[in-house]
Amino acid sequence: MHEIDPLIAEFEHEKFRPREAEALQTLRKVASLVKPIMRQRGWKVGILTEFWPPEKNLLGLNWNRGQKICLRLRYPYDERQFIPLEEVVDTMLHELCHIVHGPHDEPFHTLWNQLRTEHEQLLRKGYTGEGFLSTGHKLGGARIPMHEARRQARLAAEKRKALTAGSGQKLGGTGVRRGEDIRKVIADAAQRRITVTQGCASGTDRGRGIVEETNKSGFRTKAENDDENDEAIMLAYIDLIEEEEREKYGDAYVPTSSENPAGSQGAVSRPSKPSTSSDAPRIPTSTKPRPTPPLVDLTRSAPPSSDGSWTCDICTLVNPSTYLCCDACSTERPTPPSSPKLRPSSRQAQTPANKNNPLTNKKSAIDNLKIIEKAAAAKPKGPMGWLCHNCGNWMESEWWTCASCGSMKLTS
Repeated sequence: MHEIDPLIAEFEHEKFRPREAEALQTLRKVASLVKPIMRQRGWKVGILTEFWPPEKNLLGLNWNRGQKICLRLRYPYDERQFIPLEEVVDTMLHELCHIVHGPHDEPFHTLWNQLRTEHEQLLRKGYTGEGFLSTGHKLGGARIPMHEARRQARLAAEKRKALTAGSGQKLGGTGVRRGEDIRKVIADAAQRRITVTQGCASGTDRGRGIVEETNKSGFRTKAENDDENDEAIMLAYIDLIEEEEREKYGDAYVPTSSENPAGSQGAVSRPSKPSTSSDAPRIPTSTKPRPTPPLVDLTRSAPPSSDGSWTCDICTLVNPSTYLCCDACSTERPTPPSSPKLRPSSRQAQTPANKNNPLTNKKSAIDNLKIIEKAAAAKPKGPMGWLCHNCGNWMESEWWTCASCGSMKLTS
């Protein structure tokens, strides 16, 4: 059977740490899950390696635009315990974005969002890695025709869709459990994004030291070539993703390619308009300061730009001047530094201050939230739940439909 050069040439793990065979298998699994995303864009990685740096906040590194990508597989306080696979894959997607973009600016986060979306679509359609379908059986034997690969991939997607129908799960995720605070779910997702961004050593002076350390302690394993069956299944799932993207964006659909890695999402986030030198935001050459042991802080505030855009102190995204909160992590816009007060002119001194000016009496978001919560606590509490008139199942008051039979409750 004809073989194809692998998208990731070599794996490198730390042989003398506990469970070293499992570390190598984890690297292979991560590579397998992201290969359709890499194949669409023509990306290649030289070495995918495990690292366990002394800086406990570091999670990943992309050295020289894909020459080597380092991932933390183990918890910083216990080298015997592995980080969940989905978190390692999310870090891998982040580091793949550095093949195209250096700083953590708006184009970087747009591309990261697109890679996350495509990965979730692959999971929802039953893709569990190259050479596998939803049943988990290894493909082998004669070459699979492309039409058969598409049929099997679509069958796996339909089966996965039927299994998760009505479960409330999002694209291969676990969904929001009954009674769980949706605000906490959103906050946890934003915090995860911040943690990965701050734990990225790409573009820092520490990166060179990490690469040298992994070269000394790592044990390399040459990756096997991809066979035609793996390639056919991978292309079939890519076709399913592109089909879903066409339905989502309609006439605005832009295919993903090496020239446009963010696809339609990149085109939507950057509307076409004549650009001039006066309205072009200034992008800092580096969004990360020089690291100081034992922790590496990779974020800092960018200098104010001439067009009024501002940089988020948490995730370093450059936001337009009209945004009151960060578009990536929803952090409230920081208060600009106060300018020196000018002495009022004689005419201004004679004009009385307007005490009813809404701009001077505007309350902060925290104060408004406290007022809303206080008003909600003062309202009389209703019943904790209700019984379904159809099947008798008990449901909490916040749910309008029965989880067992789908009937809607009779009273609000």
